[in-house]
This record gives sequence, structure tokens and C-alpha cells, in this order.
Amino acid sequence: MSTEGSGETPSTVPSLPGAPEQTYLFPKAKGHSRSISHGGTPMLAGNPAVARPLKSALRGHQRALSHGQIVEGPRAASGPGHSRTGSRTDFILPPGHREPTPASAQPRLGSVRAHHSRQASRSDSIYTIRRSSVVGPWRRAFFWLLRRQQPAVDNRLLIVTPNHLVPDKTPPKDHPNGHRCDNKIRTTKYTLLSFLPKNLFEQFHRIANVYFIFIVLLNWVPAISAFGKEVAMLPVLFVLGVTAIKDLFEDRRRHLSDKRINNSFCRVYKKSVERYVRVKWRDVRVGDIIHLSNNEAVPADMVLLHSSNPIGICYLDTCNLDGETNLKQRIVAPGFKDKHAEFNPLKFRSTVEVERPSTKIYRFTGTISHPDGARVPLNSEHLLLRECTIKNTDYVEGIVVYAGHETKAMLNNGGPRYKCSSLEKKMNTDIIWCVLVLLFLCCAGAVGCKVWLDQYYTPDMPMYKFVPFVPYDAKPAYEGLLIFWTYIIALQVMIPVSLYVTIEMTKLLQVYHIHQDVEMYDPATNTRTECRALNITEELGQINYLFSDKTGTLTENKMVFRRCTVGGVDYDHPPGPPAEPSSTLPPIVTPITKVSPNRRMLQHLLDSNDTQHTQKVREFLLILAVCNTVAVSQPHVDTMQMSGSHSGDQYPDKPSRSNGTLRSNDKYARLTESRSTTPSPPPSTTSPLRIRLPKLPFVCRDDNNSEPSTSTEQQLARYEAESPDELALAEAALAYGYELRARTPDEVEVGIRGELTRLKVLRVQQFDANRKCMSVAMRMPNGQVVLYVKGADSTVLGALAPLRAGSAEAAAAERTRALLGEYSRAGLRTLVMAARTLPPALWDDWLAAHARASEPGEGRERRMRESLARLESALRLVGATGVEDRLQHAVPRTVRALLDAGLALWVLTGDKPETAVNIAYSAALFSQADRLLYLMSRDKEHAESTIKSYLETSSGAGGGGGSGGGRALVVDGRTLTYILDRRSGLVTPFLSLARRCSAVLCCRATPLQKAYIVKAVKEELNVTTLAIGDGANDVSMIQTADVGVGLSGQEGRQAVMASDFALSRFKFLERLLLVHGHWCYDRLARMILYFFLKNATFVFLIFWYQLYCGFSAMVMIDQIHLMSYNLMFTAFPPLVIGAYDRAAPASLLTERPGLYAAARRGLAYRRHSYWLVLAESVYISVVIFFTAASAYWDTHVDVWQFGTCAMTCCLVIMLVYVAIETRSWTVIHLLALSGSLIAFFVLTLIYQSVCVSCFNLPSTYYVMQHAIADPIYWLVVILTTVTALAPRLAYHAIRNSVRPGTLRRAVLARRRHVRSRLPYAAHYRTDPAQAHVYRSTDEDGLHKPPSEVAAIT
Repeated sequence: MSTEGSGETPSTVPSLPGAPEQTYLFPKAKGHSRSISHGGTPMLAGNPAVARPLKSALRGHQRALSHGQIVEGPRAASGPGHSRTGSRTDFILPPGHREPTPASAQPRLGSVRAHHSRQASRSDSIYTIRRSSVVGPWRRAFFWLLRRQQPAVDNRLLIVTPNHLVPDKTPPKDHPNGHRCDNKIRTTKYTLLSFLPKNLFEQFHRIANVYFIFIVLLNWVPAISAFGKEVAMLPVLFVLGVTAIKDLFEDRRRHLSDKRINNSFCRVYKKSVERYVRVKWRDVRVGDIIHLSNNEAVPADMVLLHSSNPIGICYLDTCNLDGETNLKQRIVAPGFKDKHAEFNPLKFRSTVEVERPSTKIYRFTGTISHPDGARVPLNSEHLLLRECTIKNTDYVEGIVVYAGHETKAMLNNGGPRYKCSSLEKKMNTDIIWCVLVLLFLCCAGAVGCKVWLDQYYTPDMPMYKFVPFVPYDAKPAYEGLLIFWTYIIALQVMIPVSLYVTIEMTKLLQVYHIHQDVEMYDPATNTRTECRALNITEELGQINYLFSDKTGTLTENKMVFRRCTVGGVDYDHPPGPPAEPSSTLPPIVTPITKVSPNRRMLQHLLDSNDTQHTQKVREFLLILAVCNTVAVSQPHVDTMQMSGSHSGDQYPDKPSRSNGTLRSNDKYARLTESRSTTPSPPPSTTSPLRIRLPKLPFVCRDDNNSEPSTSTEQQLARYEAESPDELALAEAALAYGYELRARTPDEVEVGIRGELTRLKVLRVQQFDANRKCMSVAMRMPNGQVVLYVKGADSTVLGALAPLRAGSAEAAAAERTRALLGEYSRAGLRTLVMAARTLPPALWDDWLAAHARASEPGEGRERRMRESLARLESALRLVGATGVEDRLQHAVPRTVRALLDAGLALWVLTGDKPETAVNIAYSAALFSQADRLLYLMSRDKEHAESTIKSYLETSSGAGGGGGSGGGRALVVDGRTLTYILDRRSGLVTPFLSLARRCSAVLCCRATPLQKAYIVKAVKEELNVTTLAIGDGANDVSMIQTADVGVGLSGQEGRQAVMASDFALSRFKFLERLLLVHGHWCYDRLARMILYFFLKNATFVFLIFWYQLYCGFSAMVMIDQIHLMSYNLMFTAFPPLVIGAYDRAAPASLLTERPGLYAAARRGLAYRRHSYWLVLAESVYISVVIFFTAASAYWDTHVDVWQFGTCAMTCCLVIMLVYVAIETRSWTVIHLLALSGSLIAFFVLTLIYQSVCVSCFNLPSTYYVMQHAIADPIYWLVVILTTVTALAPRLAYHAIRNSVRPGTLRRAVLARRRHVRSRLPYAAHYRTDPAQAHVYRSTDEDGLHKPPSEVAAIT
């Protein structure tokens, strides 16, 4: 499917092959607008007809962000569209994908427009976060059953009429846009009326809740009822109520967010007053013309009609939409650029035809129909999307075409992610065993009932003899069947219905404590650790393999210009004082840069003796300044008047400032606050460079109100770049006086050593992963065309013109190659600069040939690549740069701690092997004693032989790495291509080799390869994986791993939006895994086992009583106690175990990273753990029941007093069990345990003192009062507690004495170390006869610094 492009050149809109056009039929999208990156399912592309979900994505959470979906099969060749830098944006495109008409085939405006719309040219399937199905399978089945025709997809275009052409107070049914929805959004799940039924409907999707509803209904059958009907409903009502309250609070947060957004303000043109007025976002309608100023958020999807920029462009920050911090360019609708001066909203009388709302963010087709019959095509470059922010533009005006839930941002909303951890999978398996145990007990009870009744039943006479207490005369088999269902009700506690609620509350508390951990707070960015997936905290403690990006994850991604070479001459730039502006230069720019200029390079720059080298240095600095996508952000003034025209002076005399944006002092002054109150996205951290500009000429002050000029009055202009590399190069040029002042699609304004120069831009070819270079064609003042090229050495050096052997140029080229190797070994990122001079006729010939190559047809991609290769050939080498990407703070210590914890650490990067290996040594991933194994093959056979050779060597060496070190594996991207090919059969031997290495480094890896590596390791080795990254190229890897961690770094928030946990620094990963991961897993595992123990013990206690009541399903425990056992008396101890218990102090876990192995290996919850707990529960129940039965044997105690004694014993034992298993005592532990016991006695005494007969239950009036007055009651409680828990105490004593685990040994060693040393320092004074005592250790047993002790003592 295609659509018409802008201007005279049509462009092809990509679509999924073989799929019909899919539109959205106006459902009310739910979910929060900031969760746009969630939802969807990654699909394996290949044959579209048999597309299937990715296996790894089906396990756990299924989602696919708008970037980097994983495909299988050959990757479609990337066209000339852009990428980020290098291979870091090698996004995965579906088979058969066709790029839109490239910038090269369009006028110059289109070619330069690509500067800030890197992703716009990509397949919309990549950016469709949630695709709408035409007609779902369930609906198709429903209509087939009813023999009705399925509803057809409505592909008709929607016509938008400007609202100022429609009379005011027109009824909605008569309004041309009346059928369209308004701009009010509602991301809440419920309304006041729908909350109760909808929430209950959602909760009944849980099998456990349905099961207990079935139990409640079963209890209403008179023949099989076991409890009071009202009391039996208490557990289910409690669980449903707690969950409903939690959902209510979550929905209230969404409601408050919706209210804040809906009540934001923008300016809408009103015909009645013929000016723009301030209205709320919720009052915006389709057809309204909106006026937005710089830094304002776009309230609805609107077609751009007018921009303050004379060439009709504006810039958008899409960080809120897709997480990218770079700016995107949008252009006004075709034909409106010529009307820039006289544009007036009142004169706009055209209609806009648009496609129906869809989820495709970067696809849009439409047409503007003018009154004279002319039709102008529209595409995505003319559309401003909701939630984007206007940047670098004074003001824009446009007409709303989609509002509210029809906007693309709202259609792509998704809810929070939910994954199922491996611990929960084990728990679900054990719950199934609980069901089987329950069925076994029920069957045993039913059979026992039949056998008991058979003793008194005569088949000849259908009646019971000599059994006056049997009130029925049915056959024993029938009675046994009824008793089976009665046992289902009586023993329902075996299925832990409250376990799910307890787990949810426990994980919320765990997430809260992770979020509030001050040790993982970054004061520099004012960010905390963010938990975006709320239900996999325990998975952090079971990570086996960790996959990390390098740039921006291990490193700062804040590039610093360190070295360069020009003509073979090396210029070093060590850290030093920044460049100072020269007082002799005109005040064009005052540089604020971190680059300290090299004195020798300054001399060569100004030296007139070596003319040739001086020209090379100047040309090199000019390439640094102009061959990039850096934009200069300057102060913006909104000069649009309320009437929407430029009547009077265009630039008024008194500008006013509001919220940091300059505005004219005109009729807008009536608006006290005209900007939207929606908070703008945070400023981009990728472009911190600011340059000081003098006061702009149109920002003048009235002489009568002039004030003394201060330095703060100077407005700050800021450099904004797509990557930190380009920003570092612009900084370097600025340090030498080559100042980028302004950039337009047609020219670049540069200040060269104080002189302002304007250079004509003919064409900009963006950096992409295939060419690995960027080129800019410029027309010089002498009329010649000069092509400047900047790119990777592997590309640029191979495109140089042949050099004569022995010439100075050849020597300079060889010296440059040597210096590039030296830069790489020093860990610097390298780029090579080259140039080519073309006569105007040759340039025109190439441009015409390239336009022909860009025509649609078979082989278009190949023709375009060949055309660009012809242009970027025969180059003249100018120089090269080395940029330092410094490691983040504490990265070596963190990497070493993770390796010591037993994690297999893989670093996946797109950098050169030399640079990556150097960073690996710096980051402590490799040690000097490690032997590096290189896998860098050019064909499959060589890769296979190399892997086999390494495996044989390692087997011969006994699996060790030799004396004094281990092995480390280095593999490049081309070899990964052969390895990851399923037909090669190299995945298994490769992973076998990788497991024998201490660390693995993958260089030149594409995003697709990163994701496939994670997928292969996860599925082939059946291990838990974690992936961490910071950029869009890491999204696929993050989504494929079991746990995804995103860093809020320098490349936007795509990784954060796709992740489960968000960190601000890599060093926080150590505490997240080794401390919180260990705690969360250990706490939750022990809490689940405790839940099984207390429930099974209670059930067996009831079952043993059936031996004495003829298996009649009679229960000796008060029914109020039965229902309150899980809901009240034992509700808080599991929460305390799951949220506050600590197996070891945080300081010990960080000092001894190897202790993480206890959680990583899952020692707290194994496959046999459930059966051990079940056996222990049988033992405890036997002790309780038969001890109490023996004590009360042949006494006058009734069944309720006996049951109260057994209930008390069970509760006390369960609480003391928690006390034995508690590792670290806090006030919360004491309150939970003592409070549970006190609540039992107090509530029981009150209930049995007040209720003689309540809720139609058997009377237990004054039972507890009589029980506690009997000494036998207390003796039984004490004896059963000691007897039941003696084996556990003995087990702990023997294990800690004979064979304690690694974790236990470390904790005991810490305690002995603390006790062996005097923890107090005493200082006595004889004069006042007093002593000062000071403790020299902290709460974890760590010794305080000697200086602190000395200062006190």
C-alpha cells in the first residue's frame, strides 16, 4: 500500500507484506498514556502467512516495543534510511519491507529534513506498538454461530471540516465533526458504576477465586453444607475486597493523572472573537485550529499548517512518545509554505481527508481539499502527534484531525507488564499438588464414611439398625458421595486462597523498599530505581547470565575529544583548562567547552609557512563543524497576535517572558498563562554544550525602561545532537574557533576565527549501519562542490583514491592507520575524515543518476547503494579523531563483584574489537592473566574449525585455563552470523565453549544479534537471563531476557520504557542483584513454604478428628476460627517474612558476592521442598491432635473445648515456627507475632462472651473462658509446642554445627568476629570521676573508622 508524498515526489509507505490495511474502529483505549511502549507480541517474520509468536517471548511477559522486534530468517537489507550511529540502530525490518522514497530523490529540503527524523523512514511495523486486529477470531466464531455476516472493515476516509466554518451552537448530530470523539481522555479501568461488576469479573479470571466461589455455592446446598452459609463467605469476601481496594487505589492514581492532563491549557482559534483563546485540553475538538509556542506539548494529533520558520519546518521532541531525545523535523502541508506571510486561520476554508485512526505511529495518509478543487497529499511528515513537544520553533499552527482516544498515542496505550517468575511456576505446580492431596483426603473421608455406615446398614432392610444418632436412611454409597463434597468444603483451607493476595502485597512492599533505597539514588540526575514490572522481584535473585551493552551502560556515553591526527601528525588533547575566548575576536560566540586546545595544532592552524598542512588543519576543523547533524537551539519569540495575523510591527518593542519562553507584549498579555500546564519532558542530556550569544536584534529594550546589562541577560544557545560523538566533535571545532552558528536545510552558518561564513548545503546523506559513514555536499564560494565524509575507518580508508607509493600522501595514510590502531588500543572511539572535490558538471550528472536509481522498482536498494558508493569514492584523506567514552563510576568493582557472584557476564557491543577489548580490561571484565580466545572468521567452515579447536584445547587442559588465569572469549559480528544460523549447528558448541570462559565479549554485534544471543542462551541452557542497556538498539535484547534493566542514560528512554527495572547507574546493579535480589527471593520462597505448612497442618488436624466422628465431616473447631485462621490470626507473619526478614545484612552480601549463589541456585525452594513441608505438617498435626486427645481422654470436656485447645496449639506452634525461622529481628516482627497471638485470645474471648448464638452457628458460648481456667489446656499448649518444634530446633542445631551452608557460615563468622573484639572503647577521666563509653561497631558489625573512634575517645 502506498500513499502520496509531499511536494512533487510521491513516497512509498511501507506495510506488512500480505496483510490487509488495518484500522481502528474507535474503541475506548485504556491504560495510561505513559505506558505506550508496552503491549504487543514480538513476531517471527519469515513467511508472513505463517507468522508465529517468538517462543522466548511467549514464556513470561509478551511485549514488543516499537523498536527492534526480533525476526527470524534473512534480514531485509537496510536502505538509505537513517540509523542512530554505527550499528546501534540496525533495526529489524520485516521481509519485503520497502523504504519510503529516500531523501536523495526529493528536493534538498527533503534531504536535509532527515536530520531530525531518523526513525520516520523506518517500517511502521517497527513503531506499531499494538496492532489492531481487523476482526478477532472469537468474533468470527460468534458471527459464524449466529450465521451472520461479519462486519466489514470501514476503510472510508474521515473528512475534517474547520470548526470556524460551522455556525456556533450547532447540534452535534448536525455538526460535520460531531461524530468524532472529543479530546478528553480516560485511562482508568473503571467508572463509579462499572467498578464493582467489572472488578469482580476480572478477579473471577483467577482459577483460585472461581474455586472458592464454587465452595461457597456448594455450602448453600442443604445436603452437603458444612459451615454456616454467611461465615463460609468471609474468606472469599475478604480476598475479593482486599484486591478490589488495591485496584481502586491504582485506578484513582490514573484518574488524578487524567484530570491533570485534561485540565491542561492550550490556545484554540475562536471565530466568535476572531482570536485565539485559552481552553482546556478536554475541550479541544476535531477541526479546531491550535496555536502552540516553543516548549509546549501537542494536545492532539494535528496537521501542521503554519510555522514561524520561514522555510516551513518545526522540530518535535518525541521523548514522551517513543523515548527518543533527538529532535524530529516536521514540515507544513504542501502549498502552505508559500503562504507563510499571509496565513490567517479565518481564511483557512479547506477540508482535510484523513485515514481512520490506527496504531501506526509513523504512518499517516490524508489529503487537503481546497475550495477550488485542488487536492494536496499529506503524509506522516505533516502530522504533529499528541504528547510531543515543540522545540526550536517560535510557534506553530495546525488543525486537529484526531483527538482524545483516536490519537495514535492513546491507541498505543498498554498496561503494566506482568511476568511469571520461575518461583511462581514452582508454586503453581505445588498448588496443583495441594489440590491432589485435598482430593485424596476427601476420597479417604468418603470411603471411611461408607465403611463406617456399612457396619449399621442391612441390605435386606433399607434402614440403619441400632443407630438412633444417624438422621438419614439413604444408602451408604450415596451418603459417602455427599460426604465427599462436604469434605471439599471442610478442608478448603488446603488450597491457599489468601496466598495470592499475600504475595501481591508482599511484592508491593518489596518494590517499595527497592524504590526507597537511598543507596541506589543518584543525586546527579535526581532519579531513583524504578520498578516497572511489579511481580518479578524474586527473579532478581536467580540470575545466571547477565548481558550488558557497553556504550552508555558500562561507559558514560559522554564523549570527550582526546586525540586527532591531521596529515599523519598526532595531536593530543589531555584534560586541561577549557578554551578561553579571544578578546580580539568579534563577539560572535563565547565558547563554553571542555576541550583544551593543543598548542602545536593552534600553531599549525595559524602558521603561514606550511601552507599545505595549514589548509589540511583548517579543512579538518571545518569538517568537524559542519559534517554532523548538530542543531543550534536559540531563544524563541512568539510574535503571533491574538487575531492570528501579523498586523502592525512584526517585532514589538516590549517582549515579555513567560516560563522561559520570550513572547511579545501584545494581546497575548491578556492571557496570564498561555502555555500548557502539562510538564515538558526533561531537557536532553545528550547535548549539554551551550554557547553564549549576544542579544538578538529583535529582542530590544525600551530606552525609557532600560536597565543595566548583566551577564544573566545573555540568552544561552544550546547544541543539540543526535549522538554524543557528534557533540564532542562540535566541541573540538568550537575550541579552535570554528563555531557552528546556525543550520538550515539550505545552508550552514559558521564562525571561522571570528569571521561569519555561510556555506551552501547541497545534500546530506545520513549515517547508516551499512555505509558506516556520513557525507555532506557543499558548494564553496568558488563554485566548486566539496563532499565531506566522516565515518568508520573500515569504510573511509577503503574508499580513498589510489596513492602513489612513496609519496607524502601515502606516508600520511600509513601513519594515520597506525595512529588509528593506537587510538583503538587506548580505548578511544575512532572516526576518519575525508573530502572530495567535484566539478559542478560532475555533481549534476551524479545527482541526475541518483534520482534515476531512486525510482521505485526491483533492485532499488542495490542501485541506491551503488550510487552512493560512486559518490563516496576517490576520497582524499584529511584526518582522524579519537574520542574517549569514559567508564562510569565504580564499573570495575561492580563487574568484578558480579563475576565473583557466579554470574556469566557477556558484553555485547557494536564497537571495534580493539576498542571493546581495551574497555573490557578497564572494566575488569578481562584480567591480565586471562587467555583471550578470538572467534573472528570469514566463513562458516573456519568458525566451526576454530570452535572445535578451542574445545579440544580446553578439554585437554582439564577445563582449566592453565596456571594463573582463565579464558575469555572475543567474537565479532560476522562470526555471530554463522553461529546463530540454525542450519549451521554451531549454537551448541559455541555455548559449550562460552561456558568454559570467564567472560564473553561480542563486538560489532547488531541489535538483532544481541537479541538472538540472549534467546539462544536462555532456551538452550535453560537459565535465567538479565539484559541491561541504555539505548534503542538494546530494546530487543532487554525484551528477550527474563529480566530487562534499562539505564536512563544519554540515548533517551527507549530502554527504560521497555524494561522491567530502571536504574540511573550501572553500579546500582550490584546492590539490586546481590542485596535486593537475594533478599526478595529468600523471603518469598520461605514465605510460600510457610503458607503451605500452616495450611496443611490445619487441614490434617481436622482430618484426624474424622477418625473419631465416623467420618461425618464434623469439625471440632469453631467455625469463626476456621474462617479467621488464614484471614486474621496468621495473616501478618507471612507478610513480615516476605517483606522484612533478612537472611544476611546488606554489608555482608556486598562484601561476599559469592553468597549470591545460594539464591541463584534456588536453594531456598527446591522441587522436594513442598514434600518436606507436607511431611512436617503431618508430624505437627499428629503431635497436636493426639497429645490433646490423650490429655482430655476420659474427661468431661466437650468437642468445642477440645477444638479450642487444638486451635490454640496450632496457632502458637505456627507463630513460634516463624520466630525460629526469623533471621533478623525488628520491631515489626515482634508486633506481628505478639499481635497475632493477642488478637486470637482477645477476639475469641469477646466473641464467646457476647454471642450466645450468632449467624446460625453452633453455640460456643464461654468455651474459651472454661478452657483457659483448666491447667490441662496450658500444659497441652506447652507440651505440643515443644514436641512439635523439637525436630526443627535439632535440625538447625545439627546443621549449624556439622555442615552449615556458605551463607550461614558467613553470618556466623561475622557474629563471632564481632563478639571476639571489644565493641566498646572506654575513656576514663579521673578528675570528674566519670567514664565515656562508645561503641566502635555499627549495626551490621562492621568496625567504624579508627579516626571516628579516636575523635570520640
